[in-house]
This record gives sequence, structure tokens and C-alpha cells, in this order.
Amino acid sequence: MMNRLDFLKTLTATAALGLTGAAPRPATALAAADALPTWPLPDLKKAIPDSVIIRSVELLKTQGRMLLVVTAENGAKGITQCNDRMPNLTSLLKGLVLPHFVGKDARDLPQLVDNAYRLNSNYKYAGMPLWNSIGSVEIATWDLLGHLARKPVYALLGKPIRTDYEVYISDFYRGGEPVEGVVDRLAEKRSATGARGVKIKVGGRMQNTAEDDRRTRQFVPMVRKKLGDAAVIYADGNGSFSTKEGIETGKFLESYGVAIFEEPCSFEDEEGMRQVNQALSKIILAGGEQDSSLYRFERMARTGVYDLYQPDLYYNGGILRTLQVAEIVRQHGKQFAPHTPKADPLIAPFWQVAALAPNLYGLQEFVYNPGEKPASWYSPNIQVQNGKMAIPNTPGLGIQYDEGIWKEAERVV
Repeated sequence: MMNRLDFLKTLTATAALGLTGAAPRPATALAAADALPTWPLPDLKKAIPDSVIIRSVELLKTQGRMLLVVTAENGAKGITQCNDRMPNLTSLLKGLVLPHFVGKDARDLPQLVDNAYRLNSNYKYAGMPLWNSIGSVEIATWDLLGHLARKPVYALLGKPIRTDYEVYISDFYRGGEPVEGVVDRLAEKRSATGARGVKIKVGGRMQNTAEDDRRTRQFVPMVRKKLGDAAVIYADGNGSFSTKEGIETGKFLESYGVAIFEEPCSFEDEEGMRQVNQALSKIILAGGEQDSSLYRFERMARTGVYDLYQPDLYYNGGILRTLQVAEIVRQHGKQFAPHTPKADPLIAPFWQVAALAPNLYGLQEFVYNPGEKPASWYSPNIQVQNGKMAIPNTPGLGIQYDEGIWKEAERVV
């Protein structure tokens, strides 16, 4: 298991070498002294010679989920499942975002995304709600383009450098049941999937009561004892701690060989997080799930807020912007592991990024629920084998939907 010293040595070496196999920075990224690094833009008009005019973008509810469907004039479709934030964002999606996509050529996707942020004063709404709405449309549009090109989305964006990745199993326990049963459940999930690691929750989520702290200090030693010294353990604070508590908890986690400490302080408290990072010598500090500003990602990477950056594919505005975050933090010798705690079609855009990002680090998140039957309304069955997730090489995002689900779908937008 890589400790923090080895991790930092790896960062220094990879930064110096430019990460062999990494996507090259385009000349436009160097045109101005203050320009952010970018992911090389694909030539979509070369990959898809004929125009792809978007006829409609619909938000539909079916199977208890919201699905966003982008339809071209020729009837071709691109689809993504939407996350749990979307039900509260429908007016923003309809009023601010969709007008920048409907009637436009999908091959101009990078420019359409920029327009949906910049034009009509949309930037005044900047933050997760706007970027989550734009990102959902962007992701579905990539699915459309991938199907038309008959290629996985990742093949439109670069040369893949991996066909699978290792996972850890998440558990969301923060009290309410006997801790011994939770520890047994983690061990069973790990055994069933072959995963090398797990992620546990510490603190109380944006708070840390005396009971929360007591539970953390009981839970962590039990997990280590049950899983053994070879198991990889990550811990997520979800902003529970003050700077002082974050340092104390981080040192406690270090004493049990926890490898990654995610978001100990409020995600808005850059200085507090930086102080925690500076005070810890073994554990890797991670965060960025809540962030959607590329400039903030650059500043945090440059000033050492985190070692490992975790943008969410949807919150951050989609696939291309997430790849840009990977490139931004890579330029500062930092690593990258996008937030994606899903075992349903929401995992699909992560597959595309995982195939390409040269600085993808560590085990990646997966939610495993024993006994849950495979869904019948989409394929493939999303599962881990021998601790690894295979990245599909099928067109689009890699998910196929049963045509029967559209008959009962309710249109939301």
C-alpha cells in the first residue's frame, strides 16, 4: 500500500516526466500566460462528417429515475440518467440551458457548453446547479455522438490507456445500527467483489458531535482489525471537522493505516484544508467533489489544498470539463479520482474518463448491494469481478436501454 511519502515522490516524478502517455497540451493552452491547461479538443467534424442537428432535449421520468434524452433530426438519440439533484433544477435546465443546445449542431459540443455558461448572463448562475444542468446535457450529447460514430465516447476524446480499473466498496454508515454488523457487512462485500479496499464515513457530515467522534474512534480500529493489514481503507469526512479536529482525526486515521482522508473540513474552507494537509505526514488528502470552478481547481492544486482531486462528472459540467480538471491538476503534479459512487447508468460517463486520464489514482468508488437483482431496463449488468470494473468498448457511453421503458415515461421538461 502506497503511503503518503511514496505518493508525493510519485507526484514529483510524474510531474517532471510529464507523465508518459499523457494527452499533450494543445498550443492554445499556452497562448496566454493565464490560460488554464485544457484537454485537447476532438475534431468531431472529422469523426462525424454530416451535421448532427439537435431536434429536442427531453427530461423524462421512468423506472423511478430521470433520464435526459437528446434527439437528433435523423432520430438518433443520446441518453444519460440524471443524478438526484436534477428534480430541483428543472426550471434552470429548461429556461437557461436547453436553448443553447436545441437546433444546434451537436458536433460543436464544446462551444455549446461554453455558450450555455457565458451567454445571456447565464454565468451569473454559476455553480453546481448550473453546471449540473449543463453537464447532464453534455453527457447525453456525447452518447449521441458516440452512437453516430459507432465508437465509445472515449475514442472520440483520445487514445485509451486502460480497459479496466480497481475499485473500493463504499459504505455510508454514520450510526443507527450496531457497529459490529456494519464491519461484518464491509468484510462480506469485500469478499464478494474481490475489492482490495473500502471507504468508510467518519464524523457526522458537516458536523462532529461527541457521539460522532466516539463512533469514529470505535469504528476505524474495528474495520482495520476485521479486514486485516493488507486491506486498503479510505475515510470520508464530508466536511465534518474544524481544522483542529481535522488534524487530530487525520493523525488518528494515520495510526490505523488509512490511506486517504477525503474532505475533512468544509469544502469552502481552503485554508483550513491546507493546514490539515500540511499537518499530516502519511495520509493523502482528497477533495473537490463539490467544486465546479476550473480556476478554483487550479488554485487549490497550485497551493496544495489537496493531493488528490475528485470532481463529480455531473456537478462539474460533464466529461470534457472533468478531463480538463485532470489536466489542470496534472500540471501541478497532483492526482485525480472523479467522484462517482454509483452502480447504475450514472457510472457510464466515468468509464469514459477513466479510460483516458493519465493521472487516475488509486481505487475507484463502487456501491455494491448484496442480493440486489440486476436491473432489467438497461444493460450491461454493472458488476465488479476480481476487484476490477471493466470499461465497456461499445458505442456511446456503453449503456443500452430497453425500448419498452419509453412507453410509460412521463415528460418532465
